[in-house]
Amino acid sequence: MLAWAAAAAPIKQVPEGGRAIPVVQQGMVCGPVGGGWSLSADGRSIRPPSPGAEGAARTLDLKVAEDASQCASSQNLVTVIATGPFPSIDAAGTSFFPDEGRIELKGQRLQDVAVSWSVPAKNEQEGPRQGMDLCLNPSSGARQSECTVPLAAGLPTDAALFWVPPHGKRGPEVTTYDANGTLVAPESFQIRPGRIILTRPLFQSSGVDLSKGPGRVLVSHPEAVASADCAPARCEPAQDAISIRNVTGLEAQVTLRLRLAPRVLLARGEAFDTTVSATLPVLSCPLTAVEGTVLRDAADSALVVRLDPSCGHEPQGLLWTVNGERAVVGRVVKVSDGTYVLLRTGGTSSQQVTISAASSPLERTVVASTTAKTLPLPYPRVRLELPNHGALDFIPTNRPALVHVTGSGEQGRFVLLPIEGAYRVITQGDSMLVHGDTTAGGFVSLRFGYRVPSLPGELSTADLALVEERVQRAVREASVPTNVANLIEFVCADKDGVDHLIEPSHPYRINYAMRHTCRVIVHRERLNPEEGIQEIILRIDVTRRDGSSRGESHIEQRMLLRPGGEARIIPVQGGLGQFDRILVQVAHVADESRYALSATDRTGLPSAQWSAIVEGGILRLYATGAVPAGLYRVTQPSGQLTLNFGVLSRLVLLNEEGQERLLGIEIGLMGLGLIPQSGDIHFPPTLALVGGVGLRVPIGTGAAVGVQAWIAHEFRGDITRNLRPGEDPSTDLRVPSSKWSFIFGPSISIGDIGFNL
Repeated sequence: MLAWAAAAAPIKQVPEGGRAIPVVQQGMVCGPVGGGWSLSADGRSIRPPSPGAEGAARTLDLKVAEDASQCASSQNLVTVIATGPFPSIDAAGTSFFPDEGRIELKGQRLQDVAVSWSVPAKNEQEGPRQGMDLCLNPSSGARQSECTVPLAAGLPTDAALFWVPPHGKRGPEVTTYDANGTLVAPESFQIRPGRIILTRPLFQSSGVDLSKGPGRVLVSHPEAVASADCAPARCEPAQDAISIRNVTGLEAQVTLRLRLAPRVLLARGEAFDTTVSATLPVLSCPLTAVEGTVLRDAADSALVVRLDPSCGHEPQGLLWTVNGERAVVGRVVKVSDGTYVLLRTGGTSSQQVTISAASSPLERTVVASTTAKTLPLPYPRVRLELPNHGALDFIPTNRPALVHVTGSGEQGRFVLLPIEGAYRVITQGDSMLVHGDTTAGGFVSLRFGYRVPSLPGELSTADLALVEERVQRAVREASVPTNVANLIEFVCADKDGVDHLIEPSHPYRINYAMRHTCRVIVHRERLNPEEGIQEIILRIDVTRRDGSSRGESHIEQRMLLRPGGEARIIPVQGGLGQFDRILVQVAHVADESRYALSATDRTGLPSAQWSAIVEGGILRLYATGAVPAGLYRVTQPSGQLTLNFGVLSRLVLLNEEGQERLLGIEIGLMGLGLIPQSGDIHFPPTLALVGGVGLRVPIGTGAAVGVQAWIAHEFRGDITRNLRPGEDPSTDLRVPSSKWSFIFGPSISIGDIGFNL
């Protein structure tokens, strides 16, 4: 109850530092009072605190009673407010912008001044509105200040505007006094702006609707219209529009001229107008052209218009014209918001079109008309792509390609249309795919239909224009690199004569007796037609045990494999020997003009290879020429044997690859000591039969370096020594020695003539 009483209490406000004002006419104020307020001697008036007084209270709730005895029990309150100084507002310099929701005040002492606004109720659905906003940061000027106060946007021009003193209030319960204590009438606070500036277009209708009696042209501020003129017709302001009567003919256009009320201006750029005029078409049925459907520079195009649901005419019974040219009614779709009509035209190049509908060819009474701006015909920008393979610049005939199209604008969409004998169109969800005709050849441009998907019903699938690419594309087969390991087989027979399919990259051992059964099979019948022609290179190389190439077995062929056809067999040629290695390699020819290659995955074209080796013996007996540069004779007399040469027979153990082991047994004839050495002992050049073991490391084809340890039987003369100083010249200089000796040392061997065991 106390809260309700406080809310409903009367309010009296006076500028701070002003004179005393009466609080009650009868009774008294139950004192004492604080906050800088002072109570008069009669107990009925109160004086506000001075500006800047210490401890001053701007708002004070006072209890009032009929006499002092009732002060304790009285619940009557009066609220007093010490406002700021009253402003001085220059009404002539004040501008009100109702559309933007702001008022620009000019005057003095504008800080914290509030502007209160109110709009009465329009109807039962829209009640009264009111609000209040403050001037917070006025600009400082030499004589006057300026302050922009935000209000609600979209206010009428006749909205009631009042200023409220700083820190004050406004309402029916508020009584305001000036600094002299004089009562101020509420009307004194009303703001009458010198200019009311409209920024929104005044006319809200695109035509005059005469389908149901007098025409009405909606205006944004009917209260701001002082007078209207539309001669020869008659027009007058109505509640929220301009009512138009006595229109002489529906084919005419009405020029409507409005004169605004005093102080009301319409902003037009930097200029301001007091009169507004517009020429509006007379419409019997409200008609609008659907945005995005009116195109120019499009042959045999179509457009879509919408008739208002209030129109009772059937579109098929009307005579339609576009810029005076006859238009044919196509599809008609009726929905809740109107009737949509598709009109087929011969196209236009004008920036604007006038669309009209007449009741009959004879009367030619226009029942609907509208004008619309045309949009330039967009052109499609197309990119073809094989999913997971890359972009194409042609139309494939063996598989569909994904079509990416852009450039259709905000409302429209390009839809690919088929061309008989050239290509067909496949739709998968929101994706479009093109598949060339298998019998087609040459070049063709993709054809698109321009559609607006936002249109209702079947109109969303109607082609408003036909557009072709500005480039032509070849129609041919697309080749996609396939896994060549699925097309090529390398086959050899096993020891039992049964064909064995060799796996790629897995070495295989061929039985020596079956070495002539190896062949490469090209399976063209496995090629999928969607993969297209495959261009490959087949290479067959055979290398001997020593690494040299077997030229008669080499094959290198470049092949074009077309889908279908029979398998092709290519045998491995030449007489294969033990431990011959066969290498079969297959790879695609890197030709981007043939293959559709991925733009992101460039790991290389598919390739495969097979390898096999012919089995052989476990021992090898061969002859080689040896050149031991310096052998050492261990048996006495020992010494260095310079420049040795001979022929050796070597027996070695072979590994599975046909390579000889390091250690072997050697027998042969060697010429030892071919160059006499300097020293006390003279070894005569001799031919020796040698035998022993040798460690041999290959360094090239038929060449090796090694170390030998031999027992030699020497076919030589006597070994002699030099005559010592002072020794008798007739002394026998022969050195006793055996024909058998043990020698060892490094050597270089050349040649490998022999056979495997």
